[in-house]
Amino acid sequence: MVVTCFFCTLYESTRLSILIETSLSAHTVLECCHRLANPALLYSGTSGSQTGTSATQASAVLAFQPEKTVNAQSPAQLQQLLLELKAHSAASANSSGHFQSGWLGYFSYDAGVALQDVATEHTSPLAEFHYYPFSLRLDMQSDRCFIQNPLDRPESHAGAWLAPLEALCAQQMPEHEQQQLQQPDWQPVWSQQQYNSAFHRVKEYLVAGDAYQVNLTMPFRCSQDLTRHNPLTLLKRFNAPFSCYFKTDALTLFSVTPERFIRIDNQLMTTSPIKGTIPRGNTDAEDQHNKEWLQHSEKNQAENLMIVDLLRNDLGRSAEAGSVNVTRLFDIESHANVHHMVSTIQASKPASIHRVDAIMNAFPGGSITGAPKKRAMEIIQELEVAPRSLYCGSLGYFDDAELTDFNILIRSIIATPSGAECWGGGGLVMDSTADSEYEEIHNKVDRILETRFQTHF
Repeated sequence: MVVTCFFCTLYESTRLSILIETSLSAHTVLECCHRLANPALLYSGTSGSQTGTSATQASAVLAFQPEKTVNAQSPAQLQQLLLELKAHSAASANSSGHFQSGWLGYFSYDAGVALQDVATEHTSPLAEFHYYPFSLRLDMQSDRCFIQNPLDRPESHAGAWLAPLEALCAQQMPEHEQQQLQQPDWQPVWSQQQYNSAFHRVKEYLVAGDAYQVNLTMPFRCSQDLTRHNPLTLLKRFNAPFSCYFKTDALTLFSVTPERFIRIDNQLMTTSPIKGTIPRGNTDAEDQHNKEWLQHSEKNQAENLMIVDLLRNDLGRSAEAGSVNVTRLFDIESHANVHHMVSTIQASKPASIHRVDAIMNAFPGGSITGAPKKRAMEIIQELEVAPRSLYCGSLGYFDDAELTDFNILIRSIIATPSGAECWGGGGLVMDSTADSEYEEIHNKVDRILETRFQTHF
C-alpha cells in the first residue's frame, strides 16, 4: 500500500535510506525546531482528502544546520544559483519517496517575474537554498525520530549534527513562557474600495482581450516580529498537505499551503493546480451542500480548465512528446477552512532535461498568475500594491536521490524583524464579481490571521 502526502510517499514496510533511530520524541522536536540553525520543516497534514478514504497520520521531515547556502538577490545571481544547483552531484543514494538529503529552499514569485522578463523592482531575495547532508524523519504515530543518512556518512558526524537539537529538547521551558500566545495585529493594505478599483481595471483588460484570467491578490500586514515564533500552532490548526517552515538569516516563512507545484519522481512529472474555492459550512449539511455546489459550478470548472490548459503547456516544455496527460479533472479537496477544486496533470521528463530546468520551465505556477501567463503577470505587476516576495513562489527540494518536489506558497506568512505579510487572492474571469472575490480572499486567509503564536524562543 502507498499513501501519498506532502513531499513524501510512506511505504508500509520498506526503508531505503540509512536510518539511525534517536531517543528524541517527534512531538518534542516539533516544539523546539524553530530554535535551530536554519531549520527547514516539511509538514504533511491529513487534510485534502477528496474521496473519504482512511485518514493518514501527519508526517514531517526536519533538516537544520546546513553544510552550504546559496542565494540570489538579482537576476544574474539567480542564473548563477541555478547553475550551482545543476552542477551539484552527490554519492549515490536510494530514494525513499521523501526528502532525505540535498538542496532545499525556495524560489520567490519575484524570481518568476525575472525569468518571464517582466519589469519589476524588488527588495527581498529571489531564491535561497541550503544543502542539508542529514535530516530527521518524524514518525508522528509512534512519536519516534530517525536520522536520515542516505549518503552513509560516519555515524559520529550524524551524532555531532544532532547534538544541538538534543540539547534544546533537554531544556525545560518555564511554564509561564509556554502559555504565552500572541495574535498579530493584521491590517489589510487595501480597503475594499481600493480592491474594487483594481478589480475593475482587471475586468477592463479581460474585456479588451489582453488576458482571459488574472490572479489578483492583496496583502495583510502586521508590525510585530514573528521571525522567531513557533510554527507548530499554525501547522496543526490547518493540517495542510504541503505545509512548511523555513528560517533563514533574512526571513522566516510559515506556510500551510494546500497546493503542490511540481513533483518529479523517476522522470514522472506531476502538477496539481487549484482553481475554485468555497468556504467550509457551519454544519455537516451546509458543508456537504457547499462541496456539491463547487463540484458542479460551471464558472469554477471554466477557471480550472483554463489553468489546466496552461499547465499542460508548461509541462510540455520539458516533457516527452505526447506524454502530457490530465489524470484527474475537477476533484474536490477539503481543507480546514475551504473546499478547493483541484486537477492533476502528469508527463514524462526525458533524461536530457535537467530537473532544475523542468521546474524553471514551468515557474511560476500558472494557478497563481492567470493566462496567458506573461501578460497576466504584467497586469499583476501594474495593479498590485507591492512585489509578492515569496508569496506565490515555491518551496521544495532537489534531493540527492533525484527526487524533486515543490509546493505553491499560498496561505503563507513571510516574516522579517520589521513585520510580516500574509497575502490572499483569486483568479478573476469575465463573470467574477468584486464582492464575491473580496469575500473569497477573507475565506482563504482569515483563519491564518486569527492564529495565536507561541511567543517564547
